[in-house]
Amino acid sequence: MDKRVLLASVVSMGVMLVVVAFFKKPEHKPAEQPAASAPATANPDTAQAAQAKPDEKPAADKKPENKDEKTEGPPAPPAAKAPAVETTIEQPKRYRGTFTSEGAAPSHWVLLDPQYKEDNPRESNKQAEPIDLIKTRVPNLPLVITFPSSAFNLPPDAVWNVAPVGSDGAITYTWENETTRVTKRFVPLPGTYELKLTVTVENKSDKPAAHYFRMQMHTWHDPAIKPGGMFSRRVGQTAAECLAGGKVKKGNLEELQKKPIEVRGDIAWVAVGEQYFLTAAALAKGPEEKVCNLGAAADGSMTSILTVGQREVPAHGKTQYDLAVFMGPKILSQLDAVQVGGVSAKLGDIMEYGWGGLLEWLARPMLAVLKAFHWVVPNWGVAIIFLTIVLKALTWLPTQKSMKSMKAMAKLKPEMDKLKERFGDDKNALNMATMELYKKHGVNPLGGCLPIAIQMPIYIALYSMLGNSVELYRSPFVFWIRDLTAADPYFVLPIVTGLLMFLQQITQPTPADSQQKTMMYITPVMYTAFSIFLPAGLTIYILTNTILTFLQQWLLKRGDDNPARPTKAVAKPARA
Repeated sequence: MDKRVLLASVVSMGVMLVVVAFFKKPEHKPAEQPAASAPATANPDTAQAAQAKPDEKPAADKKPENKDEKTEGPPAPPAAKAPAVETTIEQPKRYRGTFTSEGAAPSHWVLLDPQYKEDNPRESNKQAEPIDLIKTRVPNLPLVITFPSSAFNLPPDAVWNVAPVGSDGAITYTWENETTRVTKRFVPLPGTYELKLTVTVENKSDKPAAHYFRMQMHTWHDPAIKPGGMFSRRVGQTAAECLAGGKVKKGNLEELQKKPIEVRGDIAWVAVGEQYFLTAAALAKGPEEKVCNLGAAADGSMTSILTVGQREVPAHGKTQYDLAVFMGPKILSQLDAVQVGGVSAKLGDIMEYGWGGLLEWLARPMLAVLKAFHWVVPNWGVAIIFLTIVLKALTWLPTQKSMKSMKAMAKLKPEMDKLKERFGDDKNALNMATMELYKKHGVNPLGGCLPIAIQMPIYIALYSMLGNSVELYRSPFVFWIRDLTAADPYFVLPIVTGLLMFLQQITQPTPADSQQKTMMYITPVMYTAFSIFLPAGLTIYILTNTILTFLQQWLLKRGDDNPARPTKAVAKPARA
């Protein structure tokens, strides 16, 4: 090919690229966001609002993509938006909620109970400040509603008209265009952290119009805050959750970044929250299929999204969605009390106690007893001690049998050593001889394990109950322990627990197995290291239980050292 022709071709292509780049229409791409899927019965748009960090406000002209919108021709200039209006409601000693008309959603939710405060990392003196449950900004607020792939387009940052607050504290928002009017009404329930939310969609046109309803729950978690390990300080993790088919589906930031969750079917509620606090919305049951999408982005944005299947509104007709909203601490009794559509919203299921919630039947009564003790003695640390005493009394006999079995096996150590010398490496013969030895002396080799196995569900249920009870949040015990959900700042309780466990181990009969003997000395060290980073409430339980076990062991040893004296028979004189 002639060099001039090749040069001309290259120049022509360069000119074309410059022209295309110069006259290319501008794009408005939303920030990276996990997509939410719609029901299988149709194909609604799954693009979500742009995720934003708490201190960043997305550009006002950004909005969700809509497949039905035409993109041909020059882009229209952005319409001027009305200024947002803020409205504040307050429940004394519970919360102060600030709503914004930009999205018709709460923008701040500050808890007013002095107990619910958090350390402010921006302050050098670490002063506690009231907790604000909302960590995001417009348009990524909780309780934002949109209608993807519907007969109308309602952006998540649309500015709604707001009516004056009603006598019942209700806040009513209205948005409408030529064909549709949407009303969103929040009604706070006095004395609770609950609100009733109704969303009404009215078709103003002369023909039926179909839509998909979507409720979006947004929150944010600092990506730098990772969950702690077994031997490190526990760090609370934000989670996105939903109840699907009676089972809680959830994930933290790291988990959802790796693998988002999508669930279809009977979705009772969607929620975002932390270890002790929750923002949730429950929807009344309906015939439409529902989809729950849990996702997270690299910047820490997290979403829990509920999408409801297609619903058609007749000409000049309307339809309504009834929801229950809870925004506050995870107080089990208040979560259980939330209802939607006249039935329980099952928000209490979010409190999973031990083994994926399997031990709920044990944890709930324990919590009730703990509250009863606190009612008598208004100190949660003392209430934990009383509860531990009750549980120890209930497990006293199984523990006693376990101790006796271990002591009986320790007495057989000399004969066990002889069997090992006799049979050497013949393990089968050694095992047979060992079982004969146990049988001869009436020792059950499982006698020390079965009682412990019976007690394990009780301990695990208690452990999970204490670890998730918001009642202990920032509750003081004595002197230096000012928060039962935080670790002992001076490690006093863990060290005392470790010393008592070591003393307990060395006063027990020496096991026949050398490996068991080694574990006797390693276990206290491991427990001490483990307890250093546990919440103080859990450490109080472990310490109290260790003291009671030591007392039981001492009583057992004392009984063996002082056997009952046999009574002597008194000879009776013979009758004549």
